[in-house]
Amino acid sequence: MLKKTLALFVLAVASAVHAGTPAPAAISPTVEPDEISYNNFSLSWLRQWAQAGAIDLDGNGVAAGLEFSPVNHLYLALNGSWSDIDVSGPGGSVNADYWTLNAGVGGYVALANNIHFVTEVGASYGDLDFGRAIGSLDDWGIYVTPHVRAKFGKIETHLGASYNSNDAAINEWSIFARALYEVCSDADIFVTGTYGLDSGDFDDVFGLNVGLRLKF
Repeated sequence: MLKKTLALFVLAVASAVHAGTPAPAAISPTVEPDEISYNNFSLSWLRQWAQAGAIDLDGNGVAAGLEFSPVNHLYLALNGSWSDIDVSGPGGSVNADYWTLNAGVGGYVALANNIHFVTEVGASYGDLDFGRAIGSLDDWGIYVTPHVRAKFGKIETHLGASYNSNDAAINEWSIFARALYEVCSDADIFVTGTYGLDSGDFDDVFGLNVGLRLKF
């Protein structure tokens, strides 16, 4: 009888202990944030259109850009381009070589895992060379480019504005939109459109870039 009583007591205690033990918590899957690249090199075809009264400006060229982030929330930027500019009007047309170079530093803050507010500022150089017969215009200035970068899966977008004080720049203020598609983990293809808001002597200033971005 004593053995049966002890066995029932042990069984009751074991049941009570098991009932009071909380079940192990379920492990939630880890969701990795979409990565926005600040370490990359890009190469693109560049197209530009502008108009000043009866004068039309039409340009084709190439552009290259480099971004490098040594620490979080900070990156260095270097961008350059060359275009063959055709300026035509009632009296005929003339060609010019148009060179640009921007070097600056950018900073970004995360509004969400996949959305960043970015501002880039630096020095800008431009040279519009019509040859010996006409001469050239070159100047230094500063540029500022506040914009938003967002990534949704394989799609990354940049949307913002740019100010350039360089007198050799085709426009002082412009807005731009860029769409990138990730073809693999190390490469994107992209298209960028720009529109001049305050273009000085020129009206309807448009720009188009189509190219490849390599990430490292």
